[in-house]
Amino acid sequence: MSAVNPRVEAQIYRSIGPIKNPDYSTSPGFAPPVTMMVQKQALSQADIRHMDNMNIQGVLVSIWTDGNWCGINRDRQQGGDKFVIGNETWLVVDVPEIWPDWTRVIACQQLT
Repeated sequence: MSAVNPRVEAQIYRSIGPIKNPDYSTSPGFAPPVTMMVQKQALSQADIRHMDNMNIQGVLVSIWTDGNWCGINRDRQQGGDKFVIGNETWLVVDVPEIWPDWTRVIACQQLT
């Protein structure tokens, strides 16, 4: 697979939950970035149906990477992890596959 779609470098920001601002509002907090090689691909038809059923819209991709990364976890009050690939920022919205040494996430492109 890597010969056709090579792995690319990404900065991955792990969510650390909400941060309190001086005005008492909150904003998402992230740990310092980790640099890893990832593979970004289009969603499969089954993934598109799954995202439609969850009512998640936007530019969505699958990202394969080493390690374990998280989408939104309301019990832990953590948002999704972020992947920065080139000049694009992607927010993890779902984790369809998680294994001991690799993970596939579905991420939505973020506009700045």
